[in-house]
Amino acid sequence: MHFLLLCLLQDAAQPPFTDEQQRWLDEHYKTAPAPVSRIEWRAETFFKGLYTNDQSQGSLWLGSPHPQGDNYSGANGIGYELVLYLKSQVSDRVEAGARMASRWGVQFADFYENGDRSTAGIDATGESLGMNHAAYIQLRGIYVRLVPPLKWMDYALVGSSDLAMFNPWTIGKIRFIDRDNAKGLFAAGHLGNLEWLLARVSLPKLFASAGFNTGIADPVVENPFWTRDASYALKLASSIGDTSKVTLIGSYLLDEEADLNDPDTLGSTNVIDKKDGVVSTIARYQNVNATGEWQWNPSSKFSGNFLGGLSYSRPDLKYVFDSIDGNQGISPIPLKTVTGYAVKARAELLDPFGIGLDIRAEYFNIGADWVATFGARREVDVLLTDGFLDGQVATLNIANEFIDWTEPFYESIIGWHGVTILPRWVRGNLELEAEGTYISYNTNMQHRCTHQDQPQCGGKNGQYPDFLFTDGMTDTDFYTYANTNDRGRDPRSVYRENEERQTVIGMLRGSYQWEVRGGLRLDAKAKYIWDRDLRDTTNLGDDYEGNLLTAQSRLGIQWNDELNFGVGFKYDHWDESRRSGAMVGGVASYSDYTTDKEKAFFDLRYLLGGATLAYRIEWIDKDVDVRSSQTHIHDQRLSFSYNNVVRSIGTLFVPF
Repeated sequence: MHFLLLCLLQDAAQPPFTDEQQRWLDEHYKTAPAPVSRIEWRAETFFKGLYTNDQSQGSLWLGSPHPQGDNYSGANGIGYELVLYLKSQVSDRVEAGARMASRWGVQFADFYENGDRSTAGIDATGESLGMNHAAYIQLRGIYVRLVPPLKWMDYALVGSSDLAMFNPWTIGKIRFIDRDNAKGLFAAGHLGNLEWLLARVSLPKLFASAGFNTGIADPVVENPFWTRDASYALKLASSIGDTSKVTLIGSYLLDEEADLNDPDTLGSTNVIDKKDGVVSTIARYQNVNATGEWQWNPSSKFSGNFLGGLSYSRPDLKYVFDSIDGNQGISPIPLKTVTGYAVKARAELLDPFGIGLDIRAEYFNIGADWVATFGARREVDVLLTDGFLDGQVATLNIANEFIDWTEPFYESIIGWHGVTILPRWVRGNLELEAEGTYISYNTNMQHRCTHQDQPQCGGKNGQYPDFLFTDGMTDTDFYTYANTNDRGRDPRSVYRENEERQTVIGMLRGSYQWEVRGGLRLDAKAKYIWDRDLRDTTNLGDDYEGNLLTAQSRLGIQWNDELNFGVGFKYDHWDESRRSGAMVGGVASYSDYTTDKEKAFFDLRYLLGGATLAYRIEWIDKDVDVRSSQTHIHDQRLSFSYNNVVRSIGTLFVPF
């Protein structure tokens, strides 16, 4: 009161408080000194330029899989990004931070774009390409981390996370382009030897539910209720002695919608029951995943890992659009209630004979109905095998988009059942590794319901997605989401109407390094895949057989601490009998494909005073010869060639 009175009496035009007044204020209203700023800033700039001898325009080779595409995919453009990070250690118990990044779609040629979209299309104004071509800053990665004064709780986190604390079979780590866009509520701690983690993760409105959405754009859902959709997870981990650790993870994904039978629901036709101001909900989609993992390290020479999992997937078809029949066989889940399992056991022997020979072996068995809608979609490889493509994940929800041709492709391993043996021998500067893998398929089945017009579906909707393209080796060098037969099987395609398949993979990889400059290194790899599918076992002449050979090498040199460059060559020869076709009037009408593809490339990486420059240019030639499986006559209509394709990618990265 005295302070307020002094303030009111003090004339703003007069000098400050008198010495006596100031002493009284200091004595009665002592204030803490202004805190020292604890905010830490850092930033990154990233530039990328693409070139291909075609007429595509953009700075991203493979963009959105939406049938209408997007307006930043294409391989002739230069894009850039600015990222700002800030973090504050508010106290020993509170930390807060955020990341702000410009949108990637803006390009050098868009420097006048303001983000508005012109109804007239692309024109000479600054209002034509839309917001994804404007260099605005978007808030991402915002979080607060709290350390409460509780012995049993280590921290609580509100906000962004990359979800790396779980595993690829339950809630997977978010891919790099979304690195910390996922948000939730997290709490972790320990009770003696038991570590625990509890989380509620908000679902993205896209991809992590039935139909690749949580009700958004689903024609069956009139008023999508998506802001409360979430996945709930619990993780428990405990060490057993000095040699073992057991980890249990369970997740429950719940996609809710307002119950149309409730008279309070928007769009409800219930005029009989009385409104009570409360809206009840119904589960549009539920997915449960649970895994138990045992890591055993009894000695420095041996380690073992066992993982077992169960899944439950239940869509409510009153609230889920029939995306199998209505969207050309594309769905991230089977459109029926299913339970699945997954088993993986791995053993590693590290130089047991003292001759530099390591041996790794793995058994894997993923059920045909395993569903992990929120599992890892890319950037993690759950199996030892080299596989068909670059990496393997246990979901249909694979994210092979928003990538360049230098980035790996991932394939679904749902239904894979087999074993891998992977010996590795190191002797001086020589390193050799071999692989032998056999795969049978739990998805092998006759007369599976994949489309509603099939008799086995009994007039109901199609239940198992086939992603349209189910046959042949996928060519990731020319892959697009508007797939055609020349690009082969969709990496998400694990179900066929008729399948009786088995695969053998053999691989040999080696490297040798000479003591020239910082190291002259030769890397070489050869892989052979025998892939056979009897398809409909009652038909003659429809069996697929693929003999797939890939060989590649690179000779590179570490010129000095800053510069590494090299040249390489890759050759593919795929001989595929009865790759595509159909039974016509009970007679097999299939085509044989012979594919030859050559690729030569040059790459370099240069570090210059904190800047990282990288460049790769490659030349590709591809010839596909197609012949009738019955007459062996050359099919001019299906045969084709891609000659002298040249493409390059250059990047510049500077943190500061």
